[in-house]
Amino acid sequence: MSASDQGSPAHGDNESRAVKKFRCATCQRAFAKAEHLLRHERSHSKHKPFSCPDCSKGFGRQDVLARHRKLHQRVSVTNSSPHTQHGPVAEDNNDGSITSFSPATSGMSSNLPRQPFIEHPAPLHQHENGSLPFWNDSEDMLEFLTSDLSWPVTLPVTHFDPSNFGSANSPTISPTGEDHVYYNGQGHQAMQQMSRLISVLSSNLTNEIQNTGITSSFLDTCMHVFFDKFIPSFPVLHEATFTVRESSHPLLLNIIALGTLFCGAKDAVPKGEALWRLAHIAVATNWRHLMSTKGPRDSCQGVQLVLTAVLGQTYALMSKNESLRMTSQTFHGLGFYWARQCGMFSSNDGPLIVPSLNAPEEEKMECWKMFAAREVQNSSVLGHYVLDGHIAQFSGYAACARHVTNPLFVPCSDAAFDATTPDDWIREMQKQDSTPRCFRELFLNLFSPHPLPPGSITSSVFTLRVILEGLQSLASDNLEARGNAVGTPTKADIAQALMKFRSQYLSTSSTLSTDQMELLIRWHTIFLDLATPSTALSKNICAPYGIAEDLHGPSKVSVESFDLAVWSQSSDSLRAVLHSLAIQEIVEMMPLGRSSGIHLPAAIFAVATIYSAQCLAGFSLITTPKDFTWESVWNMSESGHLADPSMQAFLSCTYAKTAHPSKTKNLMYEINSLQITLNSISSRWGVSHEMDALLTRWVTIANERTERSI
Repeated sequence: MSASDQGSPAHGDNESRAVKKFRCATCQRAFAKAEHLLRHERSHSKHKPFSCPDCSKGFGRQDVLARHRKLHQRVSVTNSSPHTQHGPVAEDNNDGSITSFSPATSGMSSNLPRQPFIEHPAPLHQHENGSLPFWNDSEDMLEFLTSDLSWPVTLPVTHFDPSNFGSANSPTISPTGEDHVYYNGQGHQAMQQMSRLISVLSSNLTNEIQNTGITSSFLDTCMHVFFDKFIPSFPVLHEATFTVRESSHPLLLNIIALGTLFCGAKDAVPKGEALWRLAHIAVATNWRHLMSTKGPRDSCQGVQLVLTAVLGQTYALMSKNESLRMTSQTFHGLGFYWARQCGMFSSNDGPLIVPSLNAPEEEKMECWKMFAAREVQNSSVLGHYVLDGHIAQFSGYAACARHVTNPLFVPCSDAAFDATTPDDWIREMQKQDSTPRCFRELFLNLFSPHPLPPGSITSSVFTLRVILEGLQSLASDNLEARGNAVGTPTKADIAQALMKFRSQYLSTSSTLSTDQMELLIRWHTIFLDLATPSTALSKNICAPYGIAEDLHGPSKVSVESFDLAVWSQSSDSLRAVLHSLAIQEIVEMMPLGRSSGIHLPAAIFAVATIYSAQCLAGFSLITTPKDFTWESVWNMSESGHLADPSMQAFLSCTYAKTAHPSKTKNLMYEINSLQITLNSISSRWGVSHEMDALLTRWVTIANERTERSI
């Protein structure tokens, strides 16, 4: 170990505490603590004295080598099973390139066959439900996550022997078989440089994970809070039957990355981003292999790839990091592509078998797990539909998928999905409607002139989220078309469908459950964007003041013809204000423990955008009717005429607060309340920090204009 460059630090200087005085003798990287240097040095092959006799991979400890050798034993058992299929180590692609699966750490042999799912080599202790693990050794889980990831490289590294290259002055045939000629050993040198580059890349990523101080207990905590805080509002995994042993590495990494947002540790954000980047690169470079994997109870391949994509894109979309948010928007459409290629839209397993309560325990357990696998497969694709609506609204562009043609069946009831034992699941399934409905039918019902009566369709909360995002996608289509278009409903039709959705699925009582509150927030947000697209409005606010608007990504919104003063007195702007006030009222009633919904930051910021625009236009005080119906806001009634004169006066800017019962709001005060709410959820969703920073700029400008006018 080298400890050079230990110069005398300046006494009393705070920077002296951060002097990196321990330097690696191999790569010259400096570290502040000796234990960090020791952990780093293990990543170099020369510090791994224990070598595997099967694949020649080096290890720093004998016990880790012993666990690694058990992996070879499981591979041998799996290869002998007639039900398991493995692809070759190197694939000949249709484009003539060769895809080789190179290890994440230099030294791992590329001759290992690929496995659909690898059991954990780390010692596990199960919870009472037999699902989530604890790891005793602080390095076991980290070693597992970073050492056995397979990385594909589009290079023919397994199809040529560098020793076969000619002398430095003789021509050499390209190893790919093409008619190119390499002189002076340039081909050999290029391959050596590429091999070094690949090794350095994977080593750097592994070192980044190790040097963040991630421990097994931290990973375990992240998995706990992921299921406790995230899954209730986005149920794409079945907690009761989830097992780490049947999960792919990228899926686990994204689960843990999302969990870092809820664990409360100060250094959780850099740890989560490091884990996310490792998972993202593994998926982006290894998706063909992941698409060919299949779980023990999956009806088709690629389920875990689609799951990994939806969780990874959710993390990226809600990140403070602009690069990650753009990555989410760029890669999102791949989830639908993978799902279609794997047959998830056309798979039909027939009716689900629900045993009786008197059936043997083994049969009930197996049927329950089969049910969970089917629900997770369905929810993994539906999760992309939910994310599609959010990304469309957030970016200001149209959705990737055609939501109203979605052929997938609706998920089971919330009670059946949340059951923790096979018996509880059987009891809940016996209450279910035996006639499954697909989402295409539900959308037809909402746009039909003769919809089904309220209460005739029982749906889970997740089903309602998917329907709402379908309506949001239609609003995005209408916005992009800038008017009526073939196959796209008009704004009036979408508003009518949203009203039907509320009457059929949402409670109108004064006492609302938390789930109903979350759904109502999303319902109002879609209406707000239908009246005034908040993303375009945000960019129109920033442009005249030279504010860099990087929150939503690049956009070509035209600001030349936008007049803020004219907009602020339009009926659409006043509709947006009414929905904004309703959203804020519901948000303030939400329990803090349920502020993890992915739609909340965008909803709060959309409200803040409407308020800020009104304040910048000089209308910070607004008086609205005290009692009204949402049908009257959107000019709807059974007779086809506006039934509320006070609302008609309000929308036409002729409303007098003395003529009717009314209430007045100071929107500048309300913005301060919204900022407090954004800060309270910023620890969960980093994008809230960026929203708050942009909102602060707007408030500053509005205050300056107010002071100048006094």
